[in-house]
Amino acid sequence: WIFFKGDGEIFSQQKLLFHQCSLSEPLNNYDNVIAACRAMIDRRRWNMANNRVTVSTVGVTPKMRQLTKDLPEVNLALSLHAPNQPMREAIVPTAKMYPIQDMVDALDEHMVALLKPKLEDGVFGVDERKTISKKKRAMIEYIMLKGDTSTYDCAHQLGKLCENRQLVVNLIPYNQTDVEDKLSCPSEDDMKEFQRIVTSYGSFCTIRRTMGADIAGACGQLVVTKEKEGVVGKVVDIEDGLSSISGNKKIVGHHKTRRSDSISKKIEEHSKSDRKNKESSGKDSFEKWIKPLAVATTIAGTVCIVSIGMMFMQRRKR
Repeated sequence: WIFFKGDGEIFSQQKLLFHQCSLSEPLNNYDNVIAACRAMIDRRRWNMANNRVTVSTVGVTPKMRQLTKDLPEVNLALSLHAPNQPMREAIVPTAKMYPIQDMVDALDEHMVALLKPKLEDGVFGVDERKTISKKKRAMIEYIMLKGDTSTYDCAHQLGKLCENRQLVVNLIPYNQTDVEDKLSCPSEDDMKEFQRIVTSYGSFCTIRRTMGADIAGACGQLVVTKEKEGVVGKVVDIEDGLSSISGNKKIVGHHKTRRSDSISKKIEEHSKSDRKNKESSGKDSFEKWIKPLAVATTIAGTVCIVSIGMMFMQRRKR
């Protein structure tokens, strides 16, 4: 995924962010991910700053350490989602293979990898960690779901796990969808208190800003609608694929549901606004050039007439 920030040119190094994640595990596609990251930071190609490239992983510890050896310059994000091993094993299938403490240690090692050779004793104090964390981020991503993993006790456990490491903890509000599993996001006050508790342990903790939820286009809201047994507009997770809805007579991908109508209207309004802005900007730029061109034409005409007059005068003298 490539994320663009700002209203400037999309290939401006100051505006561009590259975040490598996927429906599967990026580090299980290690060679291609490394090749893509190297292309991004290559001065002869994308020429992006190292700290604007991030690889996201669910926590394949050996590959995380390999990434630290091969590309210590890029950022690394760990999708943690639970503060202890039993909870994580219940919601993340691969968690049984990789202990949570080992993963966080690997993430911490990645953050300090560039600074380590510069220290004689190899010991990182608070000041050294603060310095390196400004240059390169190691991030923990934590989904906020109403339930066991978003309690204040979990906030204390998460804060303790990251204590004095200067890691970035990114709390991700769950974007609700009309799927079979009825999950929801905690209240804003609960998330802010969770954030405050984690921050009290010395980590930089943020709550991700949600965008696109009003049109079901936010993170995790890739859905398709279907018509089943006379019910229009029921939603299924797109990751289930078409096999989950193959028994239906129709797939309402081409029917206009309320949601698709809303999206179409928003797109059409945005397009009209863009056209108006382009037309107005075109007229303004054209009007700016009318007066200078008129003056230049007048001067050129005057010079031409004077030159012709002087030429005739010289001929008469001869």
